[in-house]
Amino acid sequence: MTTALAIRSILELAAILLLLYGIYKEEKLIAFEQKVWRILFVNYRRYKRKKYGMPLKKAKAEEEKNFKLYDNTAPKGHGGKTGFVA
Repeated sequence: MTTALAIRSILELAAILLLLYGIYKEEKLIAFEQKVWRILFVNYRRYKRKKYGMPLKKAKAEEEKNFKLYDNTAPKGHGGKTGFVA
């Protein structure tokens, strides 16, 4: 048995074990994927803002400036309660 074949066999075994673990702990795997996706997306947005001129503080100030409240009136017959949503 050569070294290359041994390494390949170990990698294949590791892949199979990771696949089985992923099936067994599917919910944790999905949460991890979403966390990684969120981290990549946020960092990509920061990179774009930094690269193309709009600093992050200015972008946050712009978002706060454009923040609006919409009147969310309840239909008649629901106690007449109203609320505000962003």
